[in-house]
Amino acid sequence: MKITFVLPGAACNPVGGFKVVYEYANGLAQRGHDVVVVQPAVVQKAGSAFWLLAKTARYLQRSLDGSYHPRAWFRLDRAVKVKWVYSLSERWIPEGDVIIATAWQTAEWIRTYGRSKGRQFYLIHDYEYFQVADSETRRRMALTYNAGMHNIVTSPAGIEMLSICNASYASYIPNAIDFKVMGLKVGIESESRISIGFPSRPERFKGTQDAVAALTTLHARLGNALDVWSFGGAKPVYLPEWINYHRRPSDEVLCQLYNHAMIFVVPSLYEGWGLPGAEAMACGAALISTDNGGVRAYATDSQTALLSPSGDIDALAANINRLIQDRDLRLRLAQAGFEHIQEFTWKRALDSLEACLIED
Repeated sequence: MKITFVLPGAACNPVGGFKVVYEYANGLAQRGHDVVVVQPAVVQKAGSAFWLLAKTARYLQRSLDGSYHPRAWFRLDRAVKVKWVYSLSERWIPEGDVIIATAWQTAEWIRTYGRSKGRQFYLIHDYEYFQVADSETRRRMALTYNAGMHNIVTSPAGIEMLSICNASYASYIPNAIDFKVMGLKVGIESESRISIGFPSRPERFKGTQDAVAALTTLHARLGNALDVWSFGGAKPVYLPEWINYHRRPSDEVLCQLYNHAMIFVVPSLYEGWGLPGAEAMACGAALISTDNGGVRAYATDSQTALLSPSGDIDALAANINRLIQDRDLRLRLAQAGFEHIQEFTWKRALDSLEACLIED
């Protein structure tokens, strides 16, 4: 089949949703499909003259230096074609058998395409953005979910969002982990697991400041006995000096960090899935997370993780302290989480997606 994935922009920095699409692109190409990933400079349908001028300049700049490509942080199979385009106007889109929207902005364009671009599918990842969107954006998002595409959700959060929008889904395909990249290198019971990690993200709904506040409470009591690290893009200005920061670590470095963590904390208010939490589980860390929606795809409170209400800093701190003090519980959750996350293979996800594309 000729399969086109449509992303909402360039891929110069690591993004969880983009990573999922690239994994699917690699897997489908390796199964013999002709796969193209389209990435636009302009995803919005309207803008000011100055805005369009700036986007045109960026389009030309990335065309020349190749910075639209994910090669700096993700290894795409050579058979996958990346097509950098000015916009998602239909004339820029290749003909094919299947076309897959990967964000609501791309779905707005795709629903207007003719049949020559392929049967329309929608890989839905926008739960956290829907939760914080204004009413007009929510209305536009809801229209895409009701546009007659084959809707694919990845977590209970996606199902909940579609229900709010009076839309339905055709397939449920959870995301997956590349266990060749993220896996157990250090025993779960190893004494070298002494640290606590968490992701740092600039969006308020990612809850980074909540994680810092919860850990600051514990640091005031435990001091330097608390070994804490975080990772992400630019270092947040509010991050205390006692938190070790890793800016855009490679997968290899991140895997090492996860493997020396006894606890990994996901503080998000909302998540469509939550890749770092799943990766940490695959590397043997005990997961503490807010009940952010997406985490329910792979974690159950008191069985494979400890969950607390989103935005409740005291409850988050209490769960972290609980696992610091109760080693047996920490090891039990880490082991159960590690065993459970093994189900989330890319083979299973690819089998499901390929069958969905063929059978629809």
